[in-house]
Amino acid sequence: MYLCDIHSHSKISPDSRAELSDMARAAVSAGLRELCVTDHCDLLDLDGNPVTAFDWPAAKEQYRRVKQEAGASLTLRLGLELGSAPYDPAAARDILAQGGEELDFVLGSLHNWIGMEGNRDLCTSGFHGDLALSRRAVESTLDHTWTLVTKCADCYDSLAHIVYPLRYIHQEGISLSIGDYEDRVRTIFKEVAKTDHALEVNVYRGKDLDSWPPLLAWFKECGGRLVTVGSDAHRPADVALGIPEGLEMIKAAGLDCVTTYRQRKPELHKL
Repeated sequence: MYLCDIHSHSKISPDSRAELSDMARAAVSAGLRELCVTDHCDLLDLDGNPVTAFDWPAAKEQYRRVKQEAGASLTLRLGLELGSAPYDPAAARDILAQGGEELDFVLGSLHNWIGMEGNRDLCTSGFHGDLALSRRAVESTLDHTWTLVTKCADCYDSLAHIVYPLRYIHQEGISLSIGDYEDRVRTIFKEVAKTDHALEVNVYRGKDLDSWPPLLAWFKECGGRLVTVGSDAHRPADVALGIPEGLEMIKAAGLDCVTTYRQRKPELHKL
């Protein structure tokens, strides 16, 4: 089985203090063959303020240094988690262009409300048992995910954690399932598959293993074939947590490969 984790963060992300060198060492210790660092570039910050730049010089400096340090012990890739591309597609494309040929992989994510609730990150919403607000959060995420996959397909390689709002909804004890939106999700998956993009199985540092079996089944039924897996680690201790289980779920869904990326082109590895 090809052990890889292609969703991870370092101190370049605002919510991580991790040195990439420590993340790489943790990856080697966990038996990973490949690690991709995908630091956050959200076009809306936690409070909903616009962001139009990413610190590529710092990201590339640490990547080049740690890649050299790792040598043959680990395949290290340079990625980006690009959030809210539908909010400002021109800024998204400009940021990606600055990544140049070193940019291997782009996760397309939706962390924020867009056009409502002050554009804030969903993690700050405080749902407080409000089922109507929770439903609006999921529906807004799906609306803008549809825009991402249809209007901004060049701004992502793998569709990141489609269940993101449910992380915070469930933390507050609200009963809501992605299954309530199966038809809408399948429509998105058909577009992802048709355009030969990937779906990310985001195991959330081993804390979300239950969401993915039905989603993988839908994705395969919709013609999907490319699947990536990531722990969403923000510190060395969390690298690779849940990855073996994620790979087993992909295999159980009838998909025989896991996908990684080099220079934004997919590479398939037999499970």
